[in-house]
Amino acid sequence: MTKTFLCLMLLMSFSQSVQAEEKASAVLSRYGFKAQEISALEKKIPELDELIISSEHQTFVGPEYNASNFTLKLYDQDSNDIYTVMKSDSLVDVEKSDGVFESEIKRIEGEIRGTLYDTLMNDVGVEKIATQMSEAFKEDFSTTKGLRVNASYSMDVRQYYENGRLVKQGSVLQASLIIGHALSKKILKIDPETFAWKLLSEDYELADKPFYAPVRSSRVSSLFQLNRRHPVTRRHQPHNGIDFVAPSGTPVYPALEGEVVTMARTRSKGKFVTILHDNGYQTTYIHLKKFQKGLRVGMRVNMEDQIGQVGRTGYATGAHLHFGVIRDGFFVNPINLVKSYCYDQKDQHENMNMEQEDLGILEGDLLPSDEAEE
Repeated sequence: MTKTFLCLMLLMSFSQSVQAEEKASAVLSRYGFKAQEISALEKKIPELDELIISSEHQTFVGPEYNASNFTLKLYDQDSNDIYTVMKSDSLVDVEKSDGVFESEIKRIEGEIRGTLYDTLMNDVGVEKIATQMSEAFKEDFSTTKGLRVNASYSMDVRQYYENGRLVKQGSVLQASLIIGHALSKKILKIDPETFAWKLLSEDYELADKPFYAPVRSSRVSSLFQLNRRHPVTRRHQPHNGIDFVAPSGTPVYPALEGEVVTMARTRSKGKFVTILHDNGYQTTYIHLKKFQKGLRVGMRVNMEDQIGQVGRTGYATGAHLHFGVIRDGFFVNPINLVKSYCYDQKDQHENMNMEQEDLGILEGDLLPSDEAEE
C-alpha cells in the first residue's frame, strides 16, 4: 500500500518533536495514547497504521494543554483530508473532514553544504522535498566535499495554509542549482516514461532549439556536469559545457550568427572565442588549435564563417572542442539547446536546407568516452 504522507499540527504544548517518516500510531503512542486507544482510533481510521507523519513544518502550540484532555490534527499530505483526534478522561475519538486551504508559492534559497539531501533536511526539514530534489539532481551533483566554488539551491514550493498557519508543504514546482558559474534548472512535469510528476530538465521542441553543433564530430567525450573531477587538475569543479571529440585541425563554426566578443588565451582554456548572439545567449569555443585568419573582436560572423580549428590548447587530454552556452550570466546545458551539425566540411552550403534532426547524443549516436576532456 502506498504510504500517505501527513503533516502533523499539534494544538498542545508537546515538548517532543515529530520525527521524519514516523508512523502516526507511533506518534500517538509517544504522546500518551494507550494501545487500546490507538486500536479504537484504528477502527474508525483503518489506514491509521499506514499513515506517515512527516516533519514538514513547525509544531503549532495551543494556548492550553491538559495531559488527559487535548486535540490534535493530522493533515493528509496528498489530499484535503483532515483528521481531528480528541482525547479526554473518558473518550478517544476522531473526526474526518474536508479541509479548505489557502495556498501560495514560496521561493526557498540557500547555500549547499555537503549533500543536497542533508542540506535541505537541515534548512527545510521536509523529507519529501529533500528526496524530490536529490532525485532530480542526482546526475548533476553529489556533494560540496572537495568543491572549490560556491554552491547554492533555489526552489519554488507550493505551501498550504489554514487560518493563516502553514499546515503542509506541496511539491517543488521548479528548482535550480548554481555551482560556480554553472546552472541546472528542473521543472515539474509529467515523465513521458513513467507518467508520474517529476522534476525534469527543461525540454525544448526541435524548432525552438536555437543552436547547431559547431563542429562535425562522431562523439562527445564529456557532458555538462555541475560537479566533476577534472581529468587534468583532479579538482572537483563544474564542467560548463560539452566536449566534441574531433581530429586536430577540424573546422569550427559559430553555432548561430552573432558578434565575436572575446578572442583570448588562458592557461586552462587555451585559445578560445566567445560569440554574443541576437537572442541574448553567448556561446564559447575552447581549446582551439588556432583562430581563423582575419577573425577579430567586434566582427559579425555567420554560421558558415569558420572561426577556428579543433585543438588541445590549455588543460586538455586530447584534441576536442569544449562548447559552452551562457544564459543570463550562467552556463547552461547545451544538450537542451543544440541541433545537429548543419554544414558538410567539404561544402559548407550544401546542407543549409537539410532536414534538421536532434543531436545524436540524445539518441546514443554520440557516445561518451574518456579520451579527451577539458
